[in-house]
Amino acid sequence: MFRFSSNRRSLNKIKSSHRGFTLAEVLVTLAIIAVMAAVLLPALNQQLSKGDAGRTSSDLTNIQSAAQAFVSDVHRYPATLTQLSTAVGTNGLNADGTTTAIPAGLLLKWKGPYLTRDVATTGGGATISTSFSVVSSTNAYLTISVTNVDRNDFANLEATLDEGTASSTSSTLGVIRYSSASSILTFLALPIQ
Repeated sequence: MFRFSSNRRSLNKIKSSHRGFTLAEVLVTLAIIAVMAAVLLPALNQQLSKGDAGRTSSDLTNIQSAAQAFVSDVHRYPATLTQLSTAVGTNGLNADGTTTAIPAGLLLKWKGPYLTRDVATTGGGATISTSFSVVSSTNAYLTISVTNVDRNDFANLEATLDEGTASSTSSTLGVIRYSSASSILTFLALPIQ
């Protein structure tokens, strides 16, 4: 019996000596977690930003394809995003950028919806304008404006839509134009002929 109580005391000593972590162990663990967070968070934020730009890029190309299909069917350029998703009964844009009523015969040719989801709000807080406009430089283009686009999102969109790189972004060449003063991106969707 004496032996049994002796073993019991040694077991109690072993249990009491391993109850928690030392201060040094806790501090080392916290330091490792802090270093990992400092390394991983910037990479995570960059990937999230690329995802926002990817969604915006996808939305713009979807609108471009829908507008091409609309023009092919109705023989007018759309004036609003609504005309791509609901039966058209309003005005359209002419080749010169003026708005006129679409003739009844052309209204019957509408085979939409050409755009099946709402694309007005995109990732990263950017907003796609619901109205198209016409911009003339050397050629006239049906354009889509996107507001609240930051410089990093523009660089990602430039790399995607214009196949440029972040180090060679141009805000005046290619199919996208960017004004850093107003944070507005203009996408040249369709040439007007």
